[in-house]
Amino acid sequence: MPFCPECKYEYMDTVTVCPDCNKTLVSELPKPAAASRPDDSWIGICRVTGGFKGELARGALDSNNIPSMVMSSSFNSIGTGDAHLGKVLTPGEIVMVPREFRDEATIILEAVLGDDFQSMDQR
Repeated sequence: MPFCPECKYEYMDTVTVCPDCNKTLVSELPKPAAASRPDDSWIGICRVTGGFKGELARGALDSNNIPSMVMSSSFNSIGTGDAHLGKVLTPGEIVMVPREFRDEATIILEAVLGDDFQSMDQR
């Protein structure tokens, strides 16, 4: 049975174009991408303390269509758990975004978090 590549609906074999999206149907949908995880294209924008501030940051970025994730600083550390790339980590969470959103995310988070914005300044 064919599928719409846009809306993912499945149609009977007699249908060749999605009536909603006007897209040509395909015999199989592409496999979903692997779960996103930080890599070289994701950077830490700021450090926040407390889950509420992390969720506040993610909500602000999400409402501006900027992908983000919040990681525990202990997840991102190496060795004894208190160092990462030569920097001492304070307890809390790290707000991460894809590198291409760095400048826009910084402006948004500075406005939303105010004095609680702790820049990681990864240029």
